[in-house]
Amino acid sequence: MTKERVVLVTGACGFVGSHLVDYLLQMAGTDVRATDLPSANRAFQNPSSEFVPSDLRVPETLQQVIQGVDVIYHAASLFRYSASWEDLYAVNVDGTRNLAAASIEAGVSKLVLISTSGVYGASRSLPIREEEPKRPSNAYERSKWEQELAVQETCLGSRLEVVILRPAPIYGPRNHYGIATIIRMIAKGQLPVISENLNKLVPLVHVADVVGAAVHLTDYPGATGEAYNVVDDSTYRKYDLFSSLAPLLDTKVYHTQIPTPRIALRTLARWSEWKARHITHGEPKVELATVDMMYNGYWYSNSKLKATGYRLLYPDPRIGLKDTIDWYRLHGWL
Repeated sequence: MTKERVVLVTGACGFVGSHLVDYLLQMAGTDVRATDLPSANRAFQNPSSEFVPSDLRVPETLQQVIQGVDVIYHAASLFRYSASWEDLYAVNVDGTRNLAAASIEAGVSKLVLISTSGVYGASRSLPIREEEPKRPSNAYERSKWEQELAVQETCLGSRLEVVILRPAPIYGPRNHYGIATIIRMIAKGQLPVISENLNKLVPLVHVADVVGAAVHLTDYPGATGEAYNVVDDSTYRKYDLFSSLAPLLDTKVYHTQIPTPRIALRTLARWSEWKARHITHGEPKVELATVDMMYNGYWYSNSKLKATGYRLLYPDPRIGLKDTIDWYRLHGWL
């Protein structure tokens, strides 16, 4: 009788993690274990998986979670541009180092790390390929690059094989941050005018392709020790993308040739972050990193991923975005 492969998904209650769990549960011969913080919202945690709470920052909580595991899909991360560097480092870097060290000790065979394309920063060389220099432009992106380095350093000389995915901004059902923020703003009429100077490329990838690529690369020969951009085939500019979202959201946006001043939005973002930190003690409505990304151009090559034989489920975001918006409406998220 063939032994079932035991896989662990970290961040299993989150956006990418919950989709990973759902996908893996459909695979024959796979026993799925899920982990997240004890306090995590389990609204999307699949009850068919074995859930064992843990905290990446506390190594002692990882021992029980990892025992008997063959493959780890590491999707857990602190993803918040306005988070402090101390918190980002504690979770994304030190937490991942703790996970890798515990995995080596427990005899785990493979770790699939979900990083981000943000590690490249705003590169001048387009499309951006995996070997491009890493110039993260904000604290979150920097923490993810240091996360990659921490994994490579910890696993050096061990038997734990590592595969790294660098997804473009991810959208899809259950997403509540990043692209979802823009969707909500357009739906609420908070972006009534779109300037034509927002003409830089915006890369996207559906969560189903992040999950599909992660599972595909797990057993792909030659993937060990490699990093892969995960991005769809589209080359939309922000101006065109925002405009195309409006009819899907039953709202209107107006076009103008008057440039939207970047310095004004950066000032607004700085004020919003300061207010959230010192007055409301909540989340800022506008973040500096988001403003900068609206003006910078990003275009990532997916040729390395495609060379492995992976076929995108959503090569063009128009269908995926419509399905996502339909899901938001069904669940009262708009």
